[in-house]
Amino acid sequence: MKFRQLAPVVAAVCLAAFSAEARVKLVALPDRARTVVSLAHPDFTLVEEERVIPLQKGVNQIDFAWRGVSIDPDTIQVRIIGNTNVAVLNTSFPPNENALVWSVNSPAAKEERFRISYLLQGLTREVVYKAVADPDERSLSLRSYLRLRNDSGEDLSDAEVGLGHGAAFKKSIAHEEVLEMQFAKNDAVPIRKLLTWDSKAQPWDPEYQKNVIGLPLVYVITNGAPQKLGAYTLAPGKARIFLKTKDQPAAAGEQVSDGVAFTGEDMLGLTPVDREARLNIGQSRDVKVTQRQTKNDRTNIRRDRNNQEVLWDTDEEFRLEIENFKKQPVDLVITQHIPGYWKMVQTSHPIVKKDAFTFEIPLVLVKETGGTNKTVVTFKLQRLNIEGNEPQNY
Repeated sequence: MKFRQLAPVVAAVCLAAFSAEARVKLVALPDRARTVVSLAHPDFTLVEEERVIPLQKGVNQIDFAWRGVSIDPDTIQVRIIGNTNVAVLNTSFPPNENALVWSVNSPAAKEERFRISYLLQGLTREVVYKAVADPDERSLSLRSYLRLRNDSGEDLSDAEVGLGHGAAFKKSIAHEEVLEMQFAKNDAVPIRKLLTWDSKAQPWDPEYQKNVIGLPLVYVITNGAPQKLGAYTLAPGKARIFLKTKDQPAAAGEQVSDGVAFTGEDMLGLTPVDREARLNIGQSRDVKVTQRQTKNDRTNIRRDRNNQEVLWDTDEEFRLEIENFKKQPVDLVITQHIPGYWKMVQTSHPIVKKDAFTFEIPLVLVKETGGTNKTVVTFKLQRLNIEGNEPQNY
C-alpha cells in the first residue's frame, strides 16, 4: 500500500522520543506478511492484510495512514491473530488526515501479528466468457475469464485473490494496471438449440410487417453437475460465441485444419446452480409464427347506480399457427405476457408458468410443416377485474 513516505531513521527518532507511548509508524515496519483480496461481492472489494508489528512494553500508538488510496475509512478494522494478552484500547482519527491511530497495550516488548481489513474502492472487475461450439452444435467448451482494473491507488503484490468460489490464486496487480486471467475451463458442456417467440417482442402477424425479422435462436446451457458445470453460480458477463469449422486445404494433398467462426455476442445472465442460461446466436427465418386473438367478450359486468357499465371481466381466446420450413424438427418456446389478474381456462398444449404474469409453451415442431399442415396452438383465459386494484407495474 502507498503510505506516507517516512524514512526509517525518522521512525527510530519517534520511537526514542516516546518511551512510554511508543508511536510506531507503519512504514517503518516490515512489509505485509500476507494480503488477501476477496471479490466475492460484485460491488465491493474486501482487502485483508497481515503485518508483524514490533510492540514496546506499555501503550503503543500504531498509525495506519493512506494517501492517494481509495479506502473506505468506516470499514477499517484491526484484530490480533492468535491467543495473546495484547489488547486494542481505542481508535482515533487525526484531523485532516487520511489516517487513524490505534492505541495498543502490550505487557512486554514483543512482536505480534495484526490483521487489518477494509473495503477498497477502485478495483473493478468483470467476467467475460468464450464459448466454442462443436460442429454438430450439441456441446461447447466454455472458458471463463476475470478482468481486473486497478484504479485504487494501491499496488497489490502477491495477493491471494478469491472469487467466492473455487481455489484462490496469487497475483500481483499494480495501480492503473489491467489484468485478465482464465479462472475456469469447462469442456463438452451439453447445449440445446432453441428458437424463441415472445408476444411482446415479435409481430403477431408477420405477413403485414414490412420489416419482418427472424426468430431469436439461442443455445441453452444448464448450470448443473450432469452438464459438467454447477460448481457455483455463473456470474453475469459478456459471452463471445464461436463455432468450430473445417478449413479448406490451401493446396491439394494438404490436411484439413480446424478453424472457428464467430457467430455472435451476448450477455450471460446471473445463472444459479441447476438453472438455465440462454446465449443468443442470431436469428432464423425458417419458422413463422402467427398469433391472433379470436375472442374478447365482456362478462360479469358491474354497473353503477345510473346503470352504466363500470367494471367487467373478459373471456379471451388466442390462436397461434406455426410453420416450420426446415428439414428437421425444431424446438420452439412461445412466451406469453398476461398483465393483471387472470386464470387459464383451457390450453391445447401444456404451459409452464414463469411468474404471475408470464407463461411459456414449449413445442417440438415437426419438420417441413406449412400451408394446411401447420402446428396450431390455442388457449383460453379469463381476465379478472378486481375492483380496479390491479398492480401498476408488472
